[in-house]
This record gives sequence, C-alpha cells and structure tokens, in this order.
Amino acid sequence: MYDILIVGAGPAGCRVAERVSEEGYDILVVEEHSSIGKPVQCTGLVSSRIKKFADVDHVIVNKIKKARFCSGKEFFEVKSKDDAYVIDREMFDKSLYQGAVELGANFKMHTKFIDYNFKNKRISTSKGDYESKILIGADGPNSSVAKKTGIEVPKDILFAAQVRLKSKLNSDTAELWFDVVPEFFAWVVPENDNIARVGLMNNKNPMTYLEKFIKRRFGRPVIFDRTGDSIRYGLIKKSVKNNVLVVGDAACQIKPFSAGGLIYGQIGANHAARACIKALEKNDFSEKFFVKNYDREWKKELSKPIKQGVMFKRLFSKFGDKPLFFKMIRELKITSLSSFLDMDFLGKD
Repeated sequence: MYDILIVGAGPAGCRVAERVSEEGYDILVVEEHSSIGKPVQCTGLVSSRIKKFADVDHVIVNKIKKARFCSGKEFFEVKSKDDAYVIDREMFDKSLYQGAVELGANFKMHTKFIDYNFKNKRISTSKGDYESKILIGADGPNSSVAKKTGIEVPKDILFAAQVRLKSKLNSDTAELWFDVVPEFFAWVVPENDNIARVGLMNNKNPMTYLEKFIKRRFGRPVIFDRTGDSIRYGLIKKSVKNNVLVVGDAACQIKPFSAGGLIYGQIGANHAARACIKALEKNDFSEKFFVKNYDREWKKELSKPIKQGVMFKRLFSKFGDKPLFFKMIRELKITSLSSFLDMDFLGKD
C-alpha cells in the first residue's frame, strides 16, 4: 500500500512526488515511456516566473526579450519587462525527476496505467497491480486516469506540430503568426541566431499547415527533430473523483491562449501536494476533502486566467488573420502592452 501513486513522470507528476516525498511518505510514480523527458512535446518557452518553482539556470538555452505579432506584412512588437526563457525541456524534466528520487520517490518506467478499482483501491498497470491511498493522474491531455475514473475533461482540443530548423534569426525575438492557421497561431522561437523551434496548432492536419508556413517564412531550410502533441484547454468542471486527482495537462492547467502548461502545471502540482499531505495527516481521502483542499484551491489561482485565456484566444481567432487589425495596433502605438500584460496571467491586477 503506497501513500500516493502518480501516473505520469512529467513536470507536474515529478513536482508532486518531490513535495510529498519530502514529508516522508511512500510515493510510486509509473511512467509509460522508457526515458524521462522523452519524447519532447513542448516548445520550452517560459516566463521568468519558472524560477519560483525550480532552478533553471542550467537548462536555459536562450533568453527572449521581444515578441513580434504578425499577420500578412503587418506586425507589431511587444518588449518584455522580464526576459522569457527558452529551456531544454528534456533536461528540465530530468532535473525534477532527480530531485524527487533524491527525496525517496520510487519510479517504474515503461509501465502503463490500465485501470482503477475504487472499492479496493487497486491500480492495474502493465507491470502488475498496486494499492494506494491516493491516485493522481499527471498523464497528459488525454488522461487515462481521468477516463477510467469518470473525471470529465473539457472537449476543446488542438493538435500541434513542431520542428527545429536552421535559418538566420533574431535570437532575442519570438514570432507569433496569426494568419497561418484557423483558431490559433504559428510560432518561431529561436534557440540562437541559427536554430529555431517552429510550430503551430490546429484542430486537424497541423503538419500540412506547418510545411506551408515554413516554406513561406524560411524557404527550404534544414529541418530536424519533428514532434507532435495534443493540447486540451478550458476550465475543468471538477478535477477530483473520490480519492483520485488529476493535475497538470490532465487537469487542463494550461494557458488557453498560448497552450503553455509548465507554469500552470507547477502551480497545480503544488496545490495537489499540499492537499495530499493534509489528507495523509488527517487520514481523510474523501471527495469532499479533495474538492475543498485541492479543486477549489487551485481554481482560486487559475480559473480566472484560464477563462481570460479562452476569451483572448477567441478574440485573436476573430481578428488575428486581418492585417488591418495589426496595422491599427501598430499605428496607435499601443505596443507598450508589457506594462499591463503578463505572459502567464494576461491582465495584471
């Protein structure tokens, strides 16, 4: 009988494992892949706020000072008050994993979650059955834990495609293109003057759009490291079911406008860890307890920005493909957006 079994060894799962293991509880993390941090399914662009959650100096690849918003030949630029970081996601994940291991968390790789029995708290995996007082799904946007335990997730989903390519770049400027795909944008995130992470999201066929965009923006560059992923967004109705919690991408703790999940996932993981520690101290694993101590608590911090992000996404989906809209912003000289915009939370209070 483990105190907590976590499905998924990504940043959210490892953060919960680290925080709870620090208190001396028995944690098991099962991960379906054979290696931590692979496959990489993230652009790796994060705000400086990430330093509140982890030491990232050793994983920073580049620092971004400006964002260029583009549509057709029109664009406007926003200078960031603080640098954004382009990080090595594989190395970042491995550092969180190592921190959890050093504090006593157990990991079983290449182990897939199969099912959960609420009555006897038995968790079935591809490598055998386990029992745990608490089950946490940190297994991504198509969470098997949510599906098998009846946790309802938002239906809005996008599919991503990304490559790394060689080209001449402005290393301090990220580009967001709003005339490339319906409902979202394409991005160009430089790692340095010569290599960029280029991708986009769409509700279908992202690679087709990406290939057209790359040809239009870069011609015929050298391309490597093709990746794909799916992103589910919106405010989840309830992130708990009895003694089961979902966290990170599994709980749609992501920014709907940019689909970034590292910061929100770390916030959600900290709330999950606090709730689990409290539950273990009080020996209370009821749904009522976790609704009060986890679901409501993380939503106090993230429900507003998630709702704002959905609205902001819809706004740019409507106007983003119209160069006139971008020309108006540029001519009105309201490019000091950084004074009232926040990369993670959009509007500042």
